[in-house]
Amino acid sequence: MAENQTKNNDKPQRNKYADIMNKKGKKIPKPIKIAITFLVIGGLVAGGVYMVKRTRQTSQDEKPATTIAQRGMLETYIEGDGSIAARKQVELGKDLKGKVTSVAVEPGQYVKTGDILFTVDPTETKKEIETAKKDLLESQRAVDEAASAVNAAQKSVNELSTTAPFTGKFIPQSAAEGETVKTYKNGDELSSGTVLGTMVDDTVMLLPLYFSYAYIDSISKGDEANVSIPASMSQVSGWVDSVERVEKISASGTRLFKVVIAMKNAGTLTSGMVASAEIPTANGSIMPAESGKLEYSREEAVTVKQSGEIASIGTLDYYRFSAGTVLVRQKNDELVRAVETAQRSLANQQQAIAEKQQQIQTLEAQVANSNVTSPMDGVVLKIDTAVDAELVGGTAPCVVADMSSLVVKAQISMNDVSSVSAGQPASITVQTGTEDIMLTGTVESVALQADENTNNSGLPTYTAIIVLDPLPENVSVSMGYYVSYKITTASVDDCIIIPTNALVNTIDGTAVFAKQSEGQTFEETIPIPEGTEGVPEGYVLVPVQVGLSDSSNVQILSGIDEGTEIFIAGPQDMYEQLSGMAVG
Repeated sequence: MAENQTKNNDKPQRNKYADIMNKKGKKIPKPIKIAITFLVIGGLVAGGVYMVKRTRQTSQDEKPATTIAQRGMLETYIEGDGSIAARKQVELGKDLKGKVTSVAVEPGQYVKTGDILFTVDPTETKKEIETAKKDLLESQRAVDEAASAVNAAQKSVNELSTTAPFTGKFIPQSAAEGETVKTYKNGDELSSGTVLGTMVDDTVMLLPLYFSYAYIDSISKGDEANVSIPASMSQVSGWVDSVERVEKISASGTRLFKVVIAMKNAGTLTSGMVASAEIPTANGSIMPAESGKLEYSREEAVTVKQSGEIASIGTLDYYRFSAGTVLVRQKNDELVRAVETAQRSLANQQQAIAEKQQQIQTLEAQVANSNVTSPMDGVVLKIDTAVDAELVGGTAPCVVADMSSLVVKAQISMNDVSSVSAGQPASITVQTGTEDIMLTGTVESVALQADENTNNSGLPTYTAIIVLDPLPENVSVSMGYYVSYKITTASVDDCIIIPTNALVNTIDGTAVFAKQSEGQTFEETIPIPEGTEGVPEGYVLVPVQVGLSDSSNVQILSGIDEGTEIFIAGPQDMYEQLSGMAVG
């Protein structure tokens, strides 16, 4: 079955360009069509009777319809209409505004690169520039305000995540002294300002103590200290963390200064424990005027900064967290929408600034180019203005084209555009009105986007650019001439050719009725079913591989050789007959 499918793929496909090889006929009026129809039917009937009689009278010696496989060339092409245009054409002064002060050229005049074409007074344009610059400053202020709004809105969204302010232990917040710790869960609403608890660093404890000013010069930062903890009846080694020259007056009237003792916490010390310390010196130990209470080296309240529903929360109480760890994450759709709104506003303001900057650049270029000059050597096709005329922009008053290189803008139907590509040869017929001029050219490019206009069939068309070859001597063409084109889409210069109607469709693929000449042997043949009529004696069914084809001929790649005699009046579809033989 796979072999049959492979051979069927060798069948000649209908050449979609074959029909267009014939010239288009004129449209026939409907009454004439009806009359022709009756005439054709009558002719067919009469012809059928004649053919029956003729067949009966045909002599057995009459030669069958045959042809010889011969070498030649094949090509396929598409054709259509177009027009001649300059390869390069520019419109000038389209955006200029102001009064025209001078015009230096006329239509049809040849100009060189840099030649002045016309001049415009730029006064009005300069006024527009000043106005645009003022608007730009306002737009910049608006962008700054929008950016601040985005930052503020984003900060609010970021604050929906409450994080550990530093590395430490989380101490929960109790409703009141002695009451149970308040807990939270997912879905709870938290208001801005809610204190969840306190983050503390209890790896180092501090003990503020007060000493008599009599020892102010005897205690220094870094001195050793022995700390006594009455509650645990223990002593801990520490050091003087700071000496502060405050003045506290004791109940007995003694002037005191503050000393902060630091100590490492093995895990048994907590804030609020009563403690005292002595500081050894060369003259003996110095004792404080009174005991103090232990403090954490650092503590900070963990406070919710935005209102919102708890989206996620882990176990907090008495756990240790690294700085920046998210403790509670909330959600607030209103704050998220505020960010999106602020971002859109900022984008709009930034776009307005970009447009205003572009406007200023364009206007400044217009002022700089108030003397409109030709960007190339060429011919002035249009100069649609005059001295004292007021230009308002929107329409180009001048068009210059390079006439040294002409092209054809060919309109390609949507059905044909896929077969057209750069490098394909084309023949051009220029319709001058008095005579037709034959030219040649090469496809340079094909548009990827369809034109706005469509052809007569209503299908979209694409523009292909055909570069004309150098014109023959004494031949000249101008822009705007209508032309007809023929683009060769495929060609084979030297190949074996037979008429397309000689091909036979079989279950084993494409074949032909061929007759072996003296000394010739076909490598492969297909049995002809019994009862097949009309095939002359001596002809066999030979499978062939076909290539390019047009409306009348087809290329033979293999199966038969040049000079092989072919029968062209046999049955053209034997698929069902051979299929029945295969089944039987």
